Amino acid sequence: MAKTRSKSRIFLIGNARKSNVSETFHSLSQTLKQRGLLAGADLDCKPEAIASATPDLIISLGGDGTILAVAQAMQHRQVPIAGVNLGKLGYLADFTADDLIRHLDEILRDGELVSRRMMLDVTVSMPGDESMDCIAVNDCVLRVAAPYRTVGLTVDIDNNPVTTIVSDGLIIATPTGSTAHNMSCGGPIVQPDVDAIIMTPLCPHSLTHRPVVFGASARLGIQIRPASEGVGLVLDGRHVRPLSGGSRLLIARSRDAFQLVRNPERRSWDTLVKKLKWGQALT
Repeated sequence: MAKTRSKSRIFLIGNARKSNVSETFHSLSQTLKQRGLLAGADLDCKPEAIASATPDLIISLGGDGTILAVAQAMQHRQVPIAGVNLGKLGYLADFTADDLIRHLDEILRDGELVSRRMMLDVTVSMPGDESMDCIAVNDCVLRVAAPYRTVGLTVDIDNNPVTTIVSDGLIIATPTGSTAHNMSCGGPIVQPDVDAIIMTPLCPHSLTHRPVVFGASARLGIQIRPASEGVGLVLDGRHVRPLSGGSRLLIARSRDAFQLVRNPERRSWDTLVKKLKWGQALT
C-alpha cells in the first residue's frame, strides 16, 4: 500500500449472516462517513461492487471466508484488506472492531503493515476447447465427487513428467493456505512471507506420495486421466465446477499479490500459537 494520499478511499463489506456484523457494520460506516473516507459499503457480501469503487483499502467484516471471497472477486485488482473477525477462528481476520478503529490512522499511513502474499494463477483447459482462468489465494483443490471413486492425476513440473497419483484428490496451496485444508491433510505449515507452492495428495493409494514444497517459479501441470470421473474443482473452499477426464490444469505463481493488513499488536506467529495451539506441550 502506498503512503497516505490526501484522502484515502475505504470500502466496507460485511457478511450479514454472521452474528453482530450488522451492528458493527453500521457503526463503522458512520465513523468512516464522518471522516470522509467511505468509498462504498455492502452488507450482503457482494464483493463484485468493490472494484468500481476503486478503494485504497477494504475493510472486511465476518471471517476468513469473507476475506477470501473479496480477494477472489478482485482477481488481478488486489488492494489491501483489513479483516475484522466476527466469525469463528479468524486466522486471516486479524482485528477486532476496536482494534481497527484504534489503528486506522496507522493502517492508512504505514505501508509496512501490509503483508504481500503470493497467489496462484490457475488455467483450466477442458475437452472441447473450453477453458477458464482463475486465481487461488489459499488453495486450488481437485477432489472426488459423485460417484466418489479415486481419481488418477498425472503431474508434470516445468513440462517435465513427474508422477501419476491415484488418490481422493490433490491440494495445491500457497503459504497463506498452508494452514487451511493443506494442514488438515498432513501438509506442511509454511510461513506466509515465504514464496513457495505446496502440493499435498489427498489419501493417496501409495506410501511413496507425500507432500512436496516447490519453489515459487515452478509451473505445475495436472492432467486428469481420461478414465477418471467425478472430479470437482474447488478454489479457496468454494466449489467452482465439475471436471471431466482429459481436463488439464496449469498452476503458477500469479503476477499479483494478495494484500493482507496485519494487526500491529500481533507478532507473526501469535495466530498460529494462540488459535491453532501450535507447539503447545500436552500437560
